[in-house]
Amino acid sequence: MTTTTPETADPDAPTFTVTERDMLGALQLLALADEEAEVQYVLSDEELLALDGPDALRVLGSPYLDQDGVDRDTAAATALRGLIARRIVNPTDQAREDEGDLLIGEGDPTSRMIQLERGLAGLLALRRIPEAMVIIERMASEVRTTLGLYFFPDDGVLEEFTASDGFHHFTVPTRAGLAARLAQFVDPHDCAATDGEVEEITVAEVTSLEGLEDTRALSTITSIGDEDASRATIFALSDRLRVVDNGPADDEGADPSPETALAISDVSPDSLREILETLLPELPADEPDSGPGDVEA
Repeated sequence: MTTTTPETADPDAPTFTVTERDMLGALQLLALADEEAEVQYVLSDEELLALDGPDALRVLGSPYLDQDGVDRDTAAATALRGLIARRIVNPTDQAREDEGDLLIGEGDPTSRMIQLERGLAGLLALRRIPEAMVIIERMASEVRTTLGLYFFPDDGVLEEFTASDGFHHFTVPTRAGLAARLAQFVDPHDCAATDGEVEEITVAEVTSLEGLEDTRALSTITSIGDEDASRATIFALSDRLRVVDNGPADDEGADPSPETALAISDVSPDSLREILETLLPELPADEPDSGPGDVEA
């Protein structure tokens, strides 16, 4: 659960809090990592808004709440009532577990207005304290979906798939099988065929590339580490798959100039997985007294 720090608090302090109980739930969730990666939680846009505030939807979006005619406040209030009815959220002081000490943020954890089921509390904590992220936006058949990966030490990964209907599906895949898993996401129709020569083009020339009208899936990948960020664009055509290396991402999010040089090539399934592996952040093993990462989702 997100709480706001008092006006007299350190301005550089996080505006959310994480307790020992939250962290225990987070560690228990990451311990469920499996190659099959079954869905552990499904939350709607409005449930995330009710539980964690507007910042919870800033990175991966809110397709349902962004629709015309949807009142965000009303939707969030209704969603919270449903979570309380299912006893996922406890708004009373009865039957609460001890939150333990505050690990991140400022304030008194006993003053929280609600207490979440421990696993859900851990999930929300993980979304707020990744040490690196990978975000993939895919457009296929005029439907936009987003995949977010939150990275933690000791190969910890939380995956969040945001569907076009505004439902967020959370899984815990293994780090070892992640490249193959992402390959299925960016190439859902198995379009990758053979490797081609690497060519150099400019940003202005990308939209005029031959055959783009045959694109079956278009994916943009942004990998955000502690000190840098990189990007790639993947065009899945009917008979081949093309990868554009967009290079490092601008710190201020500015678009590159039309004359910026980019590398593009056709890739085979094996090469696709190798490229995706290079875009996945590598984190060192956790240290006993290490703090949260620098990437705030």
